[in-house]
Amino acid sequence: MDRSTPPISNIKPSFSFPASDRRSLSNGMKVLFVHDPQSALISISLTMRIGAVHEHIAGLARAVAGLMLAGTSTKKAEDISMLIDRLGVSFGFSSSWDSFECSSIGLAEHAQFMADLMQECLFDAQFPEDEVALKKELMIAEHEHYSMDPEYLASRASSARMFTNHPYGHSRIGIPSSIALINQETCRAFHRDIVQTSDAFFTISGNCDPDQMIVILEERFGSWKPVEQPPLIPQAQFTDEMSCVLAPKQDAVQTALHIAFPSIGLNHPDYPLFRIASTAFGGYFASRINHTLREVHGYTYGAFAQSYGRKGSNTYNIQTQVGNDVTAHSIELIFQELQKMSETMLAEQECETVINYVLGTMVQGMETNQQISARMKMIEFNHLPEMYHTSVFQSIANAERENLLPIQKQYFKPTHCIVSASGSTDLLEPILRQYGETIIFQES
Repeated sequence: MDRSTPPISNIKPSFSFPASDRRSLSNGMKVLFVHDPQSALISISLTMRIGAVHEHIAGLARAVAGLMLAGTSTKKAEDISMLIDRLGVSFGFSSSWDSFECSSIGLAEHAQFMADLMQECLFDAQFPEDEVALKKELMIAEHEHYSMDPEYLASRASSARMFTNHPYGHSRIGIPSSIALINQETCRAFHRDIVQTSDAFFTISGNCDPDQMIVILEERFGSWKPVEQPPLIPQAQFTDEMSCVLAPKQDAVQTALHIAFPSIGLNHPDYPLFRIASTAFGGYFASRINHTLREVHGYTYGAFAQSYGRKGSNTYNIQTQVGNDVTAHSIELIFQELQKMSETMLAEQECETVINYVLGTMVQGMETNQQISARMKMIEFNHLPEMYHTSVFQSIANAERENLLPIQKQYFKPTHCIVSASGSTDLLEPILRQYGETIIFQES
């Protein structure tokens, strides 16, 4: 055997996503299980279909999530913190654009405690005025910290310009003027909206005997009967134009650069092939834009691109940071790479490498019970088929580069495109003006 040459296999890889055990509580709430009796841990996640996109004060959803452990009618914040620490449990609430969630991971023997605390904090959160005031101070400090970061400024400017007439355009962490409007009553009002919104569901993984866990959950959540349907999320509307936005950071020695345009998401039939093409373009270290900007020209430590999928919009964002003296050429190079991507078929070796990379990351991202649980959650939240991941894996494994070219032509030659940059105004304004109408972004 010639061990200097790796063996070549023409067998297409296969993968089958583990089937979940799906149950329901008496009130109709779905409970999805991945049971592994060999695990010492259990993960319990409760996902609600309401998020920052529904808030009327920027930052409110995030504030409420941070205050859910700030006290109940029987426990103070420090009592809750001590209970969590004593049992070594990870426990907390979080808010994304489209969802509100409570997650907990701990030893399986603490499952009942985790469910008890989840129920108490969800339904009996009190939002003490002193804790609300402290949270607001922390949010202001957080905003001040982020507002010094050119990368954050470029990202905010891009979102604000991309979603001019959509809730996704506001700041999810809040701004000083919006944070000032947050108080005990606004927190309680948003909390009422959360607990009144229907179609929440549990995802449970690890050492979680479904027969035992369904009894525990029924006792604590079976009587929960939300009266409101999940609020609708409007679909973002885009025009056929290119425009630019500049977030001033006068002392910056680098330019934080974002180029974003509308794209497709998980539900779209073209998504498996698009995932291959987007990975080739900017989704891994050997991608085209990273190779061009980093390896060929030495302009950056890294350049990448990724999809951002939300209920109301899907976008594709190209991001990098480059020296001020090479900003103009970097933008040119990115658009040149987009042009090449939209016109030329991937080389055979490049296509094979990317497909193997994507398949590998898919399998690697489903190795633990918690990872599988997260994929189950994604399926349920987005109303995808139960075997969605298996289907996508096979579509990618069987893809041919000839089938990719139409995808490249359709999704890598955007008509609506936002070029966003943060750095010196005097440097950037003349550069951006070449690509379209340019506005100065100031968070108000």
